Amino acid sequence: MTQETVLLATDVHKTYRLQKSQIHILRGASVCVSRGEHVAIVGKSGSGKSTLLHILGGLDKPDPGHDAKITILGNELTRTSASGCSHIRARDIGFVFQSYHLLPEMDIVENVMLPSMALGHPDQAKRARAVHLLELAGLGDRLNHLPMELSGGEQQRVAIARAMMNSPSVILADEPTGNLDAATGRQILDMLFGISKQNGDNGAAPPALIIVTHSEEIAARCDRTLRLSDGVLS
Repeated sequence: MTQETVLLATDVHKTYRLQKSQIHILRGASVCVSRGEHVAIVGKSGSGKSTLLHILGGLDKPDPGHDAKITILGNELTRTSASGCSHIRARDIGFVFQSYHLLPEMDIVENVMLPSMALGHPDQAKRARAVHLLELAGLGDRLNHLPMELSGGEQQRVAIARAMMNSPSVILADEPTGNLDAATGRQILDMLFGISKQNGDNGAAPPALIIVTHSEEIAARCDRTLRLSDGVLS
């Protein structure tokens, strides 16, 4: 039985134009990821890994003039309006960034609920799911705390719980342990890989996971590894 394709990207180009020069970061990168699959993207610093991840998640756009396509469960981000892209991101994509990106004025339950707010007014069921995810993250006794009252590792746990809030089809993680010490980083990876194997709300299938990393050790935990070099994946 063929596995369902969650994310498909083809012929992705990205160029940054400086005052007197151009930097070609991506030169036709392509990737196909199936439901529940864990994929690592590795490459040298500055090779364009984070740029590619942002394009895959609809946070950035590929260069025009090429036949680039980014589709999430058949919905093509490259031919969708800005509001349509926002809806797809909220519904189908969970993001985990190196720097957490939590809102300091909200407690951690409210931070986890943020993706659900993008899809409508959150209700008690949504709050209960946020609490459940934080309990899975080992933060059940910190629910009323603000992000600044947590350690870096705890904040990243909140970010992972937030990424899972809407039972996404794919999680995009950009160097999720980059700001953490080795021991805490291993704990975060255990949580990320563990929680991404669980069924979502209403029995939704586990999401795919695409993780950008410079660590071969982290890449070895994934189902397969893609290397970004000279703007293409291999």
